[in-house]
Amino acid sequence: MRKILLFIGLTVLLFSACRRDNLFSGKAQLEFSTDTVFFDTVFTTVGSLTERIKIFNPYNETVELKSVYLELGSASNFKLNVDGVAGKQVNDVTIAPRDSIFVFIEVTVDPNGGTTPMVIEEKLIVETEENSQNIALVAWGQDAYFYPSINFGDSDGNGSGDQWVLPVDKPIVFYGYSVVDTGSILTIPCGARVHFHSNSGLIVGHQASLKILGCEGDPIIIQGDRLEGFFDDLPGQWGELIGGIYLTQTSIDNEVRNAIIKNGTVGIIVDSNTNENPSLILENTQILNMSFFGLLAQDARIEAKNTVIANCGDHAVALRYGGNYLFEHCTFANYWSENPRSKSTLLINNNFRVDGITYVRDFNARFDNTIIYGALDEEVEIDGDDKEPFEYFFDHCVLKRDTNELNDPTHYASIILNPISPIIDGITRNPLFDDLSLGYKLYEESAAKDSGKPSGVINDIDGNSRDASPDIGAYEFLP
Repeated sequence: MRKILLFIGLTVLLFSACRRDNLFSGKAQLEFSTDTVFFDTVFTTVGSLTERIKIFNPYNETVELKSVYLELGSASNFKLNVDGVAGKQVNDVTIAPRDSIFVFIEVTVDPNGGTTPMVIEEKLIVETEENSQNIALVAWGQDAYFYPSINFGDSDGNGSGDQWVLPVDKPIVFYGYSVVDTGSILTIPCGARVHFHSNSGLIVGHQASLKILGCEGDPIIIQGDRLEGFFDDLPGQWGELIGGIYLTQTSIDNEVRNAIIKNGTVGIIVDSNTNENPSLILENTQILNMSFFGLLAQDARIEAKNTVIANCGDHAVALRYGGNYLFEHCTFANYWSENPRSKSTLLINNNFRVDGITYVRDFNARFDNTIIYGALDEEVEIDGDDKEPFEYFFDHCVLKRDTNELNDPTHYASIILNPISPIIDGITRNPLFDDLSLGYKLYEESAAKDSGKPSGVINDIDGNSRDASPDIGAYEFLP
């Protein structure tokens, strides 16, 4: 046994000696995957997406890195992880012959109280025994107003509520769920920039109202708080607990005009509402890239025009358990590609079951000059129980349906069903939309062009005038 242990010990010593003999000596010139690491706009205190650098050893001998560190040391806004070791400075790292290591970098920006973006620049230093190389680190930072689970409520306690208006000079970042409390009105005005952190959203409570009031040509964008390019169209970034914007059953007179709401879990939830006035007015608004529903309404009252709801992992629009709805010149399009989708773009329904008992409520919905389309064969699901009135009507609409039986004049008029994809210049085109990567605008050969009926919605979602033969959907084709 002693002989075996002695043999192992000698082998280890010889191996170690060989490794020391094979160390590179001289002025090592390492190679990097990039010479500059850029971080797009990062909100103060939020932190960034992790970027990485690859350091490559081009030699046939092992290279020892004396130190990898941040130029500003402990005062740096950046954080490092070098080959699995975290710190502002990491020493004594080896890279095997013709091998490489990764350096992972994050940045957190300190608030400075300013309203304009700031630039943070620093160098990552990589030192060997006889050489020093560097990589530039550049981050754009933006100070913001941070709202951690704010209660927009009655400040004087008399129950009458207050009017709150969000500022527009700096972005707004919500942390957690904020509440518009009893009788209060929260206005998000034109020019506001609204962001929600993960697991964050907005609840509108009893007799309270939400007014999102963007301007024509300058919509309010509501999205997550990660602004790096990777997150541009990534669903599910906010609203994970109960959805993004939740209008409770006793909220009143909610309006969303000229807005883009994107990249959450559920865009807007409108709960059961017994008021005669609409629970929600939607106008010139887009709800995009939601991991579940775009619009989820439950026995609600909604009036919508020039509204686009698109690319959702579940139903883009779900009108459940009854309610009263009017949609004019809307585009509901679902080309969700994150994972397989089995739910139709639109669901209309007037019943639900609890403990084995079926409950049925009145339902009335009208769709005028509206597109309901997507990648599935069936994009309209109709689930009605005739124990209570179940009324729906599609007038001058483009529908994607797995049926040809749309002859019932009590439900359908002037329907374009499953339009054929035209072949233009040898290329098979989408039957409706010009370039899906750019949105849901029409093109000259679109089946929706000039196929609508005149209505009171004289301008489209972009403010363009509709002609005497308007196009179906939220957009009017412009040559």
